[in-house]
Amino acid sequence: MTDVLDNGRVQAAIDPSRGARLTSLIIDGHELLADEGSFPMVPWAGRIRDGLLTVDGVTHQLPLAKDGNAIHGLGRDVAWERTGDGAYQCEIGAPWPTSGLASLTYELLPGGIRTTLSWDDGTDLPCSIGLHPWFRRRLDVGGDVALTFDPDAMVERGDDALPTGQLINPTPGPWDDCFHFDGAPVLTWPNALSVSLSSSAPWWVVYDIPVHTVCVEPQTAPADAFGHPELEPHGPWPRSTWFEISAVDAVL
Repeated sequence: MTDVLDNGRVQAAIDPSRGARLTSLIIDGHELLADEGSFPMVPWAGRIRDGLLTVDGVTHQLPLAKDGNAIHGLGRDVAWERTGDGAYQCEIGAPWPTSGLASLTYELLPGGIRTTLSWDDGTDLPCSIGLHPWFRRRLDVGGDVALTFDPDAMVERGDDALPTGQLINPTPGPWDDCFHFDGAPVLTWPNALSVSLSSSAPWWVVYDIPVHTVCVEPQTAPADAFGHPELEPHGPWPRSTWFEISAVDAVL
């Protein structure tokens, strides 16, 4: 059964049976999300090379996607328990090396929505988490979406499309790439709607290759960061993140 949050200007639908993902987000009458919705990535975000994760000298095999790598965590397609209005949790364990509790909350804002995702396994072992929204390239009116953002660095990808561990100057799109920046990217659908995206996470994956969708995904660490010390956080691995999608008053 789908849960619905509604404050008059913003309507959000959540499907607890499919990773407690947002299946719909309507702002000012415009549906922003494609069929894939927006799902949580936990306890890792993005890809892990060959699905192999080594922790304390022990290598763990994670489920593989069609490309031969592990992708987007273990919580996105399973059922989550509803614990309150807009609040959900999911227990996750093997084949991940630890067992823990993922928590996800949705809170409507006057012109948008705030999503908070956390992971608690009682350890300080590596983890990465994030949100993966699939935005429509075109809304019910107006033109194709335009993305505005100002990254200070981009994660270099090798011939296998996975990170090399190096940071480089950003290159022109189209992208399936991870960027580092502290600002707020903006998506503008001309003559329709403009939204600002903000997050506590400093890494963003931009995937704008598909014809009908654009993804702008906040992550606490880049894909495959576990195998690249240069991409790992300085200090503890972040275990929570928030993500806001908010309408911008001026629409071009």
